[in-house]
Amino acid sequence: MKTFASVLLVLTMAGLAFSSNVVADNRDPPPPPTAWKSEELRDHALVGMVWSARDKAFVKLRDFGRSLAIARFVLLGEVHDNADHHLWQAWAIRTVSKLRGSRIVEGAPQLDVIAMEMVRTDQYDALDKFYGRKVAGPRPRKARDFARMLKWSKSGWPDFKIYEPIIDQALYEQLVIIPASVSREFIRKLSKEGKVALADGENERLGLAHGLDKELAESLTVEIRDSHCGLMPEAAIPSMSFIQRFRDATMADALLSVVSGKGGILIAGNGHIRRDRGVPWYLEKRGVPAEQIVSLKMAEVSEEATNPEDYIERGPSGAPSVDFVVFTPRTQRLDPCEEMRNQMQKRPPPDRS
Repeated sequence: MKTFASVLLVLTMAGLAFSSNVVADNRDPPPPPTAWKSEELRDHALVGMVWSARDKAFVKLRDFGRSLAIARFVLLGEVHDNADHHLWQAWAIRTVSKLRGSRIVEGAPQLDVIAMEMVRTDQYDALDKFYGRKVAGPRPRKARDFARMLKWSKSGWPDFKIYEPIIDQALYEQLVIIPASVSREFIRKLSKEGKVALADGENERLGLAHGLDKELAESLTVEIRDSHCGLMPEAAIPSMSFIQRFRDATMADALLSVVSGKGGILIAGNGHIRRDRGVPWYLEKRGVPAEQIVSLKMAEVSEEATNPEDYIERGPSGAPSVDFVVFTPRTQRLDPCEEMRNQMQKRPPPDRS
């Protein structure tokens, strides 16, 4: 019986994996960013491959690029501190712009905005300043100006240097970056007050009035519990689940701010781009056909998992939670649960007076 590794080798030799010997033409995406920044598991069998979750097959780079380019909304996931994921996101932005601009994909909606989870609605003034919207003669800006004006170093997100390729590509393609998140103050208010903190009709408008299936709601609960290393009180989980749903709905709303007929790209964590209960779910609830959405997960490979299907969650119906997976090496990091324990130990005890 053939091992998975031997099958993978056959597929690679057959040209389903990316090849440097293929002659480029106008239908080809730009070369993929495979000069890896992350150091762990670079030699893993899956690194550099793209897997179609629906077809259960590796895809050619050209077909993958076209799938991105024909969608109205392109959702690009990430592990936040993995530099390779941001290079692939920048590559995806370039690919969509190139293929649409060269009319390889006729009839595709014009790309209009890039919505970023890392940018908040209370930063619009800083964005106006960056883009020179309120001055008589705006001057050219660079990515480092974006970081400075939005005070990235104080944002809590990883070093801007690894996000810089995204901003550089957005500027090169003349695409406008917009917030995909609300202010921290409003999230705190929502955490305390729940749905009553929303304006009248907002719960329905955003699609939050549609409840998740029991199994999907439970999977969200498990994800939140696990992502907080089991350190959060159980009583806090329902509120955190609602906030996660609100954030997904808000990201969908940001994409829907584009002019009718135009499209956008979302940069967000892998958990937000899930088709079964993330941003695509809310886009569909608000009338966007499923075929106009493509969801791409950036996956760090694991030593124990060599089957692409091991990296894909599936909903109650068996449908995959994403459309494509790009496999990259792992970035080196401290144990996040250990860090979280240390942070919680440093917090002052609650005021019970």
